[in-house]
Amino acid sequence: MLTKFQACAYAPTVASFTQCVEEFTRCGRKVVPAFVKDLPLQFWANVYFRGSRYGEMSSNAVESFNSWIREARHLPITQLVDSIRVNIMRQMTKRRIKAQAWPGVICPKMEARLVKAYNKGRSWLVSQSTDNVYEVHSFPSVMVDVGKRTCSCFKWQINGFPCSHAVVAIRNSGLDLYDLVAEFYHVTAYRNSYEQNIQPIPTIEKPPFNPSDFVIQPPSVK
Repeated sequence: MLTKFQACAYAPTVASFTQCVEEFTRCGRKVVPAFVKDLPLQFWANVYFRGSRYGEMSSNAVESFNSWIREARHLPITQLVDSIRVNIMRQMTKRRIKAQAWPGVICPKMEARLVKAYNKGRSWLVSQSTDNVYEVHSFPSVMVDVGKRTCSCFKWQINGFPCSHAVVAIRNSGLDLYDLVAEFYHVTAYRNSYEQNIQPIPTIEKPPFNPSDFVIQPPSVK
């Protein structure tokens, strides 16, 4: 059931979403309607989401943060904040140094995804309609508009990243493939994200630490 629910969430078109929901309902019978009735579609289904998720469909980042501060979260608030500051300082420096060594235009993981999409559509035929519109003869056939950055499979619009159909069409158009990838996937954007730094806070000039100053007493009760 989890797999079928995931298929519903990732479905890029209304038709595919409806089909996935029907399969999900048949699998769960009476449980599924009760489960989804209080879940607004725009909050969990790709096809109804109002905005751009750029491929992110879970709260894994939050879970990673919770794991990141697992040892520090039991400290007093001032020490907790300082521990988070040091972790962020280390992480930003590590990623800033790593990104400086990237030679490509887009981030390495996205470059690998682009190569995978290119290899997937190498055998597909493409027919040109206008300067920007192409029909990609895959299964099923789709329409790609490289000018508007759209594909009738809707994956390009949802993720901001060219799908395999779009890669084939762009290859035939003669345009630069990297120019049609959303700027958020570019190495420049990644470097800009970690360009700033977190300043150290030395303790040499701070007053002595007294643990009793940070103990919060329980409220008075009758």
